[in-house]
Amino acid sequence: MTTKNIQAAIDNGRLLTKLAVVGLIFSICFLVLTAVITAMRGGDVFRFGLITYSLSALFSFGALIYGVLATQAGLENEEKQLLAERGIAENRALNVDEDVRFTAGRSFQNYCRFAPYALALLGAVVTGALLFYFRSVWTARSAGTVSMSGNALYTALIAIIMMLLNIFIGAFYVGQSRTNSFRWLRPVGAWLVAGFVVMAVATVTALLHANNIVTTDLTSAKVFFWIFVILGAEFVTNFIIEFYRPRTLKENRPVFESRLLALFTEPGGVMRNIAAALDYQFGFKVSGTWLYGFVERSFFPLVFLVVIFFLFFSSLHEVGPSKVGVRETLGRIEKKLLTPGIYWSLPWPFGTVNIYSTTELKQIVIGEKSTGDDNVPDDEKYRPGSKRNAEISETVLWTKAHGGGEDSNFIVAVKPSGTKATDRDAAAAPSISFIRLTMPIQFRIKNVFDYAYHNSNVIYNLRCIGRQAATEYLASTSMMELMSSNRQEAQRAIQARVQQLADRDKLGVQIEALLILDAHPPIEKVAPAYQDVIGAMEQRETAILNAEAYKIKTLPEAQAEAARIVAEAQSYRATTGKVAQAESARFRKQLTAYNAMPSVFKLREFLNFLAVDCAKIRKYVVPLDSDSEVFQFNFEAKERLDLIDTDVTKLSNK
Repeated sequence: MTTKNIQAAIDNGRLLTKLAVVGLIFSICFLVLTAVITAMRGGDVFRFGLITYSLSALFSFGALIYGVLATQAGLENEEKQLLAERGIAENRALNVDEDVRFTAGRSFQNYCRFAPYALALLGAVVTGALLFYFRSVWTARSAGTVSMSGNALYTALIAIIMMLLNIFIGAFYVGQSRTNSFRWLRPVGAWLVAGFVVMAVATVTALLHANNIVTTDLTSAKVFFWIFVILGAEFVTNFIIEFYRPRTLKENRPVFESRLLALFTEPGGVMRNIAAALDYQFGFKVSGTWLYGFVERSFFPLVFLVVIFFLFFSSLHEVGPSKVGVRETLGRIEKKLLTPGIYWSLPWPFGTVNIYSTTELKQIVIGEKSTGDDNVPDDEKYRPGSKRNAEISETVLWTKAHGGGEDSNFIVAVKPSGTKATDRDAAAAPSISFIRLTMPIQFRIKNVFDYAYHNSNVIYNLRCIGRQAATEYLASTSMMELMSSNRQEAQRAIQARVQQLADRDKLGVQIEALLILDAHPPIEKVAPAYQDVIGAMEQRETAILNAEAYKIKTLPEAQAEAARIVAEAQSYRATTGKVAQAESARFRKQLTAYNAMPSVFKLREFLNFLAVDCAKIRKYVVPLDSDSEVFQFNFEAKERLDLIDTDVTKLSNK
């Protein structure tokens, strides 16, 4: 090695060390700033900068050690050359001492041999650990929680600044790495360029979040998650393949350098990157074969042909049945609606045809949202036969948490109870309460130009209008009436008000239907107390119905008993009167008979007494002149005559 080459190696090593230090400082600053913004909930996409900047810092540190060892090896070679020029190198005894003292070259060779494997494994571990952390954060996050809080514009501003710094520094490092002496800077530049892509997407999602479009951040984050899974798996794949790759070519590409990132971040061109990757993997110069030459010659014409086809088909548009189209040319809108058919426009992005359906029934839902509804379109929530409709068909109690949302509570009036109260109590009693409800609004497009171009976000505006109309009406109605008999009237009134406000703001929609569903008190505190009140009211109604049933059962029985008593009294009165009259008449007749013949009357009465009243009593007749004889007379009538009773003296012999 000549003196010039040795000095160039020393200078390159020192420059590589300086560039690695600069890359390490920038990577650590980017990493700390990303961690701070992530802790402040700057978005799911923004947190992927932790992976890119961690890897760029890791590879910058590896390049720093590489530069230091390369510089020391160069200085050692320079010292050996000086000793050789002085003739000391001819002494073999001193060569042994040189082998012992000059170890920088061997250290540099060992580092170049083993360090790439360690860096590849560390890169895989860092990527896997951060991806696992991101997945656990998404799993622990409650449903409906947004990934970005605070002012999203600040996040977008910081992402723009980091994006510009990343592309400038990363492009410089990738360009500097074209020289083999600076090849270890290419992974640093590639991951900084990857950080540029992450920050660019984070900027877009932050701006969309500032305009109330919050779903793009999580969707983009899931795409990045699988991209980084592939890049992390590449570290392991390269680590394994390196042991079995043929060693016929001298390859200066480190193991930890991503071939996939190089296809998009290296400014040398996609085809050269593919050729280098193929040469490296197969162990021979694949790029020198005729097949690769044919593909390389046909690649750009094929890309040009694809672009032509893309421009051609982006100019062709079909307006389907029951739909209308609006043609845009360089931002100018044609006022004539396009009926169903085939139409042409300028190629994208210079022209397009926006297609809208004026017959399709669309739906938004205002009010209470059930768990998991964020991923379910409003049109599918209450469609008959839908999965969501089958889930909500189960019975849900008021006191059971089954929904939520910041816009689920509405103010309603409360009528005073029927009990008497003092003026002080009436003044202290609240006259309003809260109610939760779900209010689907179904609509169609009535005016395409107002719907598409007069408002930036018709759905959001219609939600606000629907909530405003519901708040205005519900503040003047009673909770009990809304939950029972007045629901149909409330639906018609709110629908008319929503249509009026939509026409005022030129939303271009026709409200077809508005429903009030799941109307109930708030679950947290009101619902249990309200449930107790409803239970007490039900108990009161039960007691009233039981009393009515007892009345219906007892009153006829009492009336029948009273009628029976009256009838018996009347019968007793009639019987007693007739008997008294008969007794009075009999007594007068007896008095007449007594006056006529007193002795005969007394004898007849005495005999009647013996015959009637003493019929079952044995009677004894005692004569006055004899106290020793007793005569018994049997006056019982005999049913038949016996022979012993026959007077034989009267029988004649004939």
